[in-house]
Amino acid sequence: MRAVMWAMVPVILLPAPALYAQQVSAETLHDFECYVQGVEQRLASRQAFLVADTDSAMNEQLVRGHRIETAPGSGPNPHKVSGGLVFDWIGSVFIPGTTLDRTVRMLQDYDHRAQYFSETMSASKLLCRRGEDQFHYTMRLKEPAVIDVASDVAWERVDAQRWRCRSYSTEVQAVEKDKGYLRRLYSYWRFADVGTGVYVEGETVTLSDQFGSLMRGLGSLMGINPEKSLKRSLESMRETLQKPGLQITGPPKDLPECGQPYQPAGCAATPAR
Repeated sequence: MRAVMWAMVPVILLPAPALYAQQVSAETLHDFECYVQGVEQRLASRQAFLVADTDSAMNEQLVRGHRIETAPGSGPNPHKVSGGLVFDWIGSVFIPGTTLDRTVRMLQDYDHRAQYFSETMSASKLLCRRGEDQFHYTMRLKEPAVIDVASDVAWERVDAQRWRCRSYSTEVQAVEKDKGYLRRLYSYWRFADVGTGVYVEGETVTLSDQFGSLMRGLGSLMGINPEKSLKRSLESMRETLQKPGLQITGPPKDLPECGQPYQPAGCAATPAR
């Protein structure tokens, strides 16, 4: 069970800009990057580390109600952009009995993510690392369709009780017929240890092609739903970290050095016409 049959899964190694150019128009990409810039500015200016820090009712649901709470990140979803739809969801969970170190070590064990998150992915592979806290890995998602995604991830320790990280997709490729369900997947995570457990907060920002309301409704029934995917990831995280005797391998030390980290373009660039 521990081994992942990655040899059967093709790893996408095309340069990210060339691959993305085939899937996303310049106008759509520009609008998405502008939206992401707004998200990152909001996160940078937020005074509270966690949403639950300023919402006592939500905190009660997380800790005593054992709930997983989700909410729109920036107003009602989806957000329409030129030729596409952006979904922005924030999810929160409290995982009692675990520690910050255990949580981070599990999440940085990229070679075994498919085991930890078996409901949403079927394979994963760490390709390279940059220093101690920056990684580049690939995963094969099961939903919203069978899709290979490569991501650049940067971790940052805030203090002894808190970590945060951000993940940017650099390559996205449908394995079966490309239906435009996923073009970009960016996520922002925060972790806080309070002694009795760890709070986890994640915000996912995804880009899809533009679908009508009927198609979105049918897709939701079939599981093509970014909010549900985020919730499943948080559920899997909690279940995994609460398993007795869980063995976490952690990332190997003898990996190739990654190149320069990926950075979103923001709104500065003018889209090509």
